[in-house]
Amino acid sequence: MLKIQKLNQYYGESHTLWDLDLDVPQGQCGRNGVGKTTLMKCIMGEETTTSGSIEFAQDVELTKKKTEDRSRLGIGYVPQGRQIFPLLTVEENLRTGLAVRKDGSKKIPERVYELFPVLKEMKHRRGGDLSGGQQQQLAIGRALVIEPRLLILDEPGEGIQPN
Repeated sequence: MLKIQKLNQYYGESHTLWDLDLDVPQGQCGRNGVGKTTLMKCIMGEETTTSGSIEFAQDVELTKKKTEDRSRLGIGYVPQGRQIFPLLTVEENLRTGLAVRKDGSKKIPERVYELFPVLKEMKHRRGGDLSGGQQQQLAIGRALVIEPRLLILDEPGEGIQPN
């Protein structure tokens, strides 16, 4: 599903990713706490890489694609820290993800509300008025509205109660 070869990334003069090779088959999950935030940002195009390749779905090279084009290919991303829009309603936050759907659908998939019923209950409430756990559910829901082929989550359990 995702293959990375000899990927390098720098923050100024600090070399943060060194010839990274990674192969993630479909249906697999990564481990927490191994310094993956920079890698996730590189996969999504939020950080530039100096060399190497990121191949998605066995035939698409990502390193030269814009962030929004990566989402259009079916990569959903939930960054650490949520990055929801606090002044938009829950429904408006979810709708922001619809802009990159390949099929052009403007309807929030019912599956999002099935997974996170609180989002349906609070769809007219502003995102910034939600609890931390509810905001995390909103961030995940926003990534899911594109019905991604690959979902990248950075610290997905942050702020969510285990129940």
